Amino acid sequence: MSKSSLKPKSRSHNSQRRELEANPALLYPLAAAFFIGTYGVLFPFKKSYLGILLYERGWTQYAVIALAAWVLAIVILKYINLREEHRALSKIWIADHIPLDKPDSQEVTYFQERLAKDPHLVAVRCGRILKAYMKTSDRTVANEFALDDSSFYLSSSETSYSFPRILIWAIPLLGFIGTVVGISQAVNGFSSFLKEAGDIEKIKDGIGLVTNGLAVAFDTTLLALFFSILVMIPLVLVERYESRLLLGIDIFINDKLLPRLKEKNQELDPATINQAVQGAIQEHFPNPQDLVQPAQSYAEQAAQSLSTGFLAEVSKVRDASLQVMGQVAEVRQLANQDRQEFLTFFAQQQQANQELVYQIKAIIEEIRSKNMAAANDLNIQTQAISQQLEKAAQVLESRVGSLEVPSNKMSDFLRLQEGLERSFVSLEKTAQLENVLAGVRDNLSQLQPILKQLSQPRRITLVEQDNGRNPK
Repeated sequence: MSKSSLKPKSRSHNSQRRELEANPALLYPLAAAFFIGTYGVLFPFKKSYLGILLYERGWTQYAVIALAAWVLAIVILKYINLREEHRALSKIWIADHIPLDKPDSQEVTYFQERLAKDPHLVAVRCGRILKAYMKTSDRTVANEFALDDSSFYLSSSETSYSFPRILIWAIPLLGFIGTVVGISQAVNGFSSFLKEAGDIEKIKDGIGLVTNGLAVAFDTTLLALFFSILVMIPLVLVERYESRLLLGIDIFINDKLLPRLKEKNQELDPATINQAVQGAIQEHFPNPQDLVQPAQSYAEQAAQSLSTGFLAEVSKVRDASLQVMGQVAEVRQLANQDRQEFLTFFAQQQQANQELVYQIKAIIEEIRSKNMAAANDLNIQTQAISQQLEKAAQVLESRVGSLEVPSNKMSDFLRLQEGLERSFVSLEKTAQLENVLAGVRDNLSQLQPILKQLSQPRRITLVEQDNGRNPK
């Protein structure tokens, strides 16, 4: 049976190879429902920005919404189908008791019929593969059929998304068409505005036409770009979802179904094999009786030559063994001499190390004694210096106390000076010269003893005493 006859009539319009496409009976009503629902929801908000954007910006807005609704309906229907197929793929399994290695058995026939009646894609594909296997009893043909089926569904999947891609490509073009229409309206309004620039009312109308045309130009492009992005993202996600489904079905077929099928030439008749082997031996091999005498003479010659060569090799091995034994004795003697020399050198080195350790210990003791003497001297000198510093601090405290008295008197003098200044100020303000002079006289009389004390000579001596020296 030829391979072409095994392929099912699935490329015709009545085949079951179009399960993943959107149902046209549901596609057009769903797209119309989206279109009407969009404008119905925004009808109460007709005067808002979204209402103006959809209702008052020309025919391109209606076309953009219609194409976007169409693509969205395709995406939703395909997603529903793909979700059902994914669920079917997760539930399908092939029982172990089904003897798939026996394509003529009743269990395989019943299993294939049950798969053919299942509406899901994975069951239909497995049923077609089993049908081809049942006709040929060859796993290779079934494998080729599965590869052909997989390539068909991949190409069919790519083709099913070509029309939605065209619609998504047309949505921005409609926006650009609306942009051209709006700019054309704005240019026409601007030209009429220039012709009748003398009337104020006509100028206002002309400006309104120009701004309205520009609004149409920008709003149509905005809406078209927004909806193209809005429908393109779910379309790409659904396409990826379908690719994962097809890959999962291929993995299930290659891992669960095809390995359980048998090759056509897997089981052969043992009698036929024995007969073919015996015929080949009789045809191509000579009679064993004719080979006995040559084999016997050949064995005698081989044994003689083997014994001669073996004796020669044994003598060579014995001579080599004697030489090796002599060399080993020499090596052993040299090793003993080296060992004795090493032990002697090790003993000398150990004695030298001990002497060096004794010398190091003596040096350490000497250094320790010198450090202790130096530490004692340093403590004595430190105590003497601390005593001298305490005496100097006491002398400095007494000198500071003697300096506090003149500083207090200076503060009294400053207070008297401030009182004198206040007196002069009061003299200037009140013009009472006599009272001021009396106050000045009293202040001078109080200041006179302090000035006498300050006029007396004073001498302050700081005494510094070093170790071993007399104070200066």
